[in-house]
Amino acid sequence: MGMNLPKRRMGQTNLMVTELGLGAMDTPQVEEGVETLKLALDSGINFVDTARDYQGSEYLIGRVIPAKENIQFCIGSKTFHRTKDGSQYDVDRSLRTIGVDVIDLYQLHDVSSQSNWDQVMQEGGALEGLQIARIRGLIRYIGISSHSPEVLEQAIYCGEFDTVMVEYSAFFPHTDRLISLAKERDIGVIVMRPLGGSGRVSSIRSRIASGYDGILTPATLLRYVLSNPDISVAIPGVRFPARVRENIQVALTWQPLTADEKQECEREAELLY
Repeated sequence: MGMNLPKRRMGQTNLMVTELGLGAMDTPQVEEGVETLKLALDSGINFVDTARDYQGSEYLIGRVIPAKENIQFCIGSKTFHRTKDGSQYDVDRSLRTIGVDVIDLYQLHDVSSQSNWDQVMQEGGALEGLQIARIRGLIRYIGISSHSPEVLEQAIYCGEFDTVMVEYSAFFPHTDRLISLAKERDIGVIVMRPLGGSGRVSSIRSRIASGYDGILTPATLLRYVLSNPDISVAIPGVRFPARVRENIQVALTWQPLTADEKQECEREAELLY
């Protein structure tokens, strides 16, 4: 039964997405992957992040879609190809693998160096391939993911992208400047690794199991990201149904962190690694 999860507008796409999405990179790696994705969709999550290079992720989504024909949700996939032909090839493969006629959002994947940026943006580059796919009606919107602040700033200002995917968390608070820039230009913001990544989350869970009762918990880390009104959707990676339930509980009940709480989170995050 779908829950009434809060939604946010994804910039100029005008897509209304739940502020809690699902990062499906690792979901296929466990037996419970199908159950995890079904639970997320049944619970009301309506944005699923995947990519051609996420082993089995698009295939998993394709397995689940026929059983969820009555549920409307957005799929965001990505291509690691840097050329026009390569990105078009990946779009066609994604459509076949997922089993849909159109994909809501297709992104250039991990464009995190100036040379990568120059390659995808040049004539015959991967951006041109996605633009052709959009003209063909195979994708609706074009985005980019990057770990480079310099590349992200160029992406925000160039006017070619509907969304940007950025790393943002108590561990990476400095990207809030880029998020504000994107908001000013009505570009949707997808937050990857909102809990800091699987390694950090594992360390945090181990500390909690050993008696830690401080502020740096998965729930508070998710609240940290959701407290930024300029993001569109956070996509914590999830393998197991129990983690979906935990994230849903936060999404339904969270309160914004105070400035003092945010600073405390950031201080403790600095000390973790």
